[in-house]
Amino acid sequence: MSTLHPDPGTRNPERDSTLRSHLTLVLCTVLHAFTHAYATMLVPLYLLVQKDLNLPGVAKVSWLVTIYGLVYFLGSYIAGIAADRFDRKVLLGIGLIGNAAAITLMGFTHDYHLLVALAVVSGLAGTLFHPAANALVPAHYPKNPGMAIGLLGIGSGLGFWAGPQFAGWRAQAATWHLATVADWQRPLVEAGVAGLVIGVIFLLVAREADKSAPHATAPKAPLGRHLTIQTLLVAFVLGFRDLAGVAAISLSSIFLLKAHHRSTAETGFVLGTMMLAATVVNPLLVWFTAGKWRLPSLAIILLLGGAIIATLPHWPLAAVLPLLCGFMTMQLGSYAVSDAAMLERVPNASRGRVTGLFLLWAGTLGSTGPWIMGRWTDALGDAAHDPHAYSWLFFTVALGMWLAAASPPLIAKLGRVGQSPPIEPFTETMPGTMSALG
Repeated sequence: MSTLHPDPGTRNPERDSTLRSHLTLVLCTVLHAFTHAYATMLVPLYLLVQKDLNLPGVAKVSWLVTIYGLVYFLGSYIAGIAADRFDRKVLLGIGLIGNAAAITLMGFTHDYHLLVALAVVSGLAGTLFHPAANALVPAHYPKNPGMAIGLLGIGSGLGFWAGPQFAGWRAQAATWHLATVADWQRPLVEAGVAGLVIGVIFLLVAREADKSAPHATAPKAPLGRHLTIQTLLVAFVLGFRDLAGVAAISLSSIFLLKAHHRSTAETGFVLGTMMLAATVVNPLLVWFTAGKWRLPSLAIILLLGGAIIATLPHWPLAAVLPLLCGFMTMQLGSYAVSDAAMLERVPNASRGRVTGLFLLWAGTLGSTGPWIMGRWTDALGDAAHDPHAYSWLFFTVALGMWLAAASPPLIAKLGRVGQSPPIEPFTETMPGTMSALG
């Protein structure tokens, strides 16, 4: 006798697989947050670290952030090759655990050279994230890869918000004592331990899209001359956007600490808050710019971001936070839109290497931002206490955004939208849905 309703005790493989895909997306978003939080935690702590380690200037501290970024991005293409060949879930879990372990150990040393070494280790672990995540997440949603990348982008906003906010707050509010851990080190220890726990959970719960997917087999087809050249051209132009964004974070911190004499907690609050809008804006921008609007919108976003930041030093302190929020909304939003525009034109089997190749140039250029701003502001001398002395620095940030607005025609030449073949059995019944299964 047939029944109208399935036995509630019967497993539904399609439903289970859909749920696991959604869980994987959520967990990758959390890993995204931790990755960017670790990269920015030291920024509001510059002056505390300088004083504690008796360093001659802010540039020595900002160099730690730069080293992390240089290693992170210089290793990205190798990480991209690994993401197209090996289990992406395992790479992501190992990456977070290694990153978290290095950050935790930073909280227990006052040796500058050891901090440099740990920044290298942290960068090596962190470099695994974007190539693996940018390949894994769209593979779960083959007919809607752009929207999946937009949702993954929520993690960048959360991380950029939580990193400086948490670091500034806990550096002043945490009262626990352990060995010789200083005020600036407590947030590193706390965030590092949390990352270790999340990394283990990710390895246990997240899943690959399909064990028979192209990335699971070898040998791999080369990217090809056209895709390689176009990716490098896009990276060259958008690299100015990356430089502008990373430089702006360190510059804003120094500007608030020195020119406006804000405390570590206040600076961390501003830096964190200016990133928060990206948690909502990233997926919304990807949603509203679908199809033919994606690339024109990217150019507009970049131009607006530059216009907002260019005049920031000439406004009173009360206007600084709203302006920084507006700038970072455009800046971080441009990442989600450009990533979606690129990856929806690239086959799944090549996404890890394309992401890695892009980050190899664009990210490496961007990672020099903290050191450049540290040296530039140190060179200001006593003028660093005058907000108007920062005019050329913020205009340089704006210029980077404006140069990057030339990238849409180059992205268009990567290929046609939707050229990536679906990965069976993960297909969708309706275009535009975020269902992993049909």
